[in-house]
Amino acid sequence: MKPVKIPFADLKIEGKKATLLYKKLDETFVRRNGVERSIKLVEEKIAKQFYEGKGEYHEILYESPKREPLWKEDPTEEMLKRGWLVRGPTKGKWFLRPQIVSILKAMEEIVMDELVKPMGFQEVIGSNIISGDEIWKKTGHLEGMPMEIYYVAEPVTRNPEEWESFIDKLKITKEIPYDEFMKLIQIKPLQGLTYAQCPIIYWSFKNRVIPNEDLPLKIFDRTQNSFRYESGGRHGLERMDEFHRIEIVYIGTPEQMIKIRDEIIERYKHIFNNILEIEWRTAWVTPFYMQQSGEEFKQDYGQKVKGTIDFEAWLPYRGSREESEWLEFQNISIVGEKYTNAFNIKPQKGELWSGCTGIGLERWAVAFLAQKGLDPEKWPKNFRKYLKELPRGFRFF
Repeated sequence: MKPVKIPFADLKIEGKKATLLYKKLDETFVRRNGVERSIKLVEEKIAKQFYEGKGEYHEILYESPKREPLWKEDPTEEMLKRGWLVRGPTKGKWFLRPQIVSILKAMEEIVMDELVKPMGFQEVIGSNIISGDEIWKKTGHLEGMPMEIYYVAEPVTRNPEEWESFIDKLKITKEIPYDEFMKLIQIKPLQGLTYAQCPIIYWSFKNRVIPNEDLPLKIFDRTQNSFRYESGGRHGLERMDEFHRIEIVYIGTPEQMIKIRDEIIERYKHIFNNILEIEWRTAWVTPFYMQQSGEEFKQDYGQKVKGTIDFEAWLPYRGSREESEWLEFQNISIVGEKYTNAFNIKPQKGELWSGCTGIGLERWAVAFLAQKGLDPEKWPKNFRKYLKELPRGFRFF
């Protein structure tokens, strides 16, 4: 449909015949299956041209009762006016002040009380710096979305004498001498900030055999921020480069995964209908893990076992519920053996599947505030049990 290029070879396509011409081919490249992978890559790139234009698969599964919104303002813009938050010094980052923080903390407490604790999930704390080679190469993130990752570089040395010239130039010019700086940082090994918490959770179990009687494993992390480089200019809290998530991961037999997923969905339904009282819906969609690794999804949608369910909320400030774009504020997935195989995690016997659900607190807040407004007196009584009053915050002349 359009030209295709690959590295290491000149590619010529005539009709349905593709010819790869290698002008320089070393033995290591051949022994490591570089030619075979090149052929596969050509086929993938051509196939992608035909399926990527079809858009994301989207089948509505459930719709909550319709609710009339209490206002139709953009909550981010209103919170900026009231000083509840401040745009950060770089794109997509925010400084959150006490009022919005209290809302996020109330929502975290709801998740703990209504989902995490009663279902017996155990808390872990992972590192914010992720290895590209140890983790992202295995999960497919480096193939699927290297353009969205925030990368981290360690200094080449901690010796102040080797940094002296950089420091001197900075002091004299008051400008960062980037040429000097680039000589003092190392890009190998490849490292970056957390894209999602689940990959490092899987990595922590790599090459382990888990007793079947210990299954399912139920794990959650609420300490790591997630970093994703968003294109374009600045956005509101619904689309951030840095955001706060509670990542829930479950590992076990296929039957256990289905049971856990279905229970979590019922608990979400209770939270959204009876505590937050928002208007929302669920949809069976193209799985996030296929999008993140750049894979084509060939799942039988009729099964609805392995795959992703999105939770979407109506944002009245965007327009009518029928015509406006709803906000994907939550999802839940069963990923099968994708990550257990990637990290060689095995049970004593049988299949070992996994699933996850990431709770983005800022997106929950946007979904709630876009429908309920910023006046706590008008918020649902069950939510106000968790947040009886907003903190005063700060005043300025």
